[in-house]
Amino acid sequence: MNEKKDAERLMSELLEFAKKMLAQHGEFHPFGAYLSSSEEIVQVGVEGGSAREKVARIEASFRDLAARGGVRVFGIATNIDLAAGDGRVADAIQVFLEHRDGYCADVFFRYELDEGLTILETSAQQGDRRLFALSH
Repeated sequence: MNEKKDAERLMSELLEFAKKMLAQHGEFHPFGAYLSSSEEIVQVGVEGGSAREKVARIEASFRDLAARGGVRVFGIATNIDLAAGDGRVADAIQVFLEHRDGYCADVFFRYELDEGLTILETSAQQGDRRLFALSH
């Protein structure tokens, strides 16, 4: 697999779990997952603290794993408020992805929760490396 395919595989897993939590509970807490060198997907969650604190703890854990090796790509899913172009705020799932070989992206899935979950729009941008970059 190449780095983009690895990241897309992990993103699909993260997105499906986030969508399931939104459909069942109307929200979700930040969580992560990684794709190991043996192609196993491992989900990671933490309890207690604010969303920002949870993301920080997941990132710290992932930096430790990156330093030890054996991971191809990390991903973190967060439920965020995304600024819409007209000054409004929209609900979105943010998936941060970082591959050991350099691919890094933030993918945003704007959604609506009216009569079920509807993904309205998807956008992506270059992400800032913060997991593997700090371990090399």
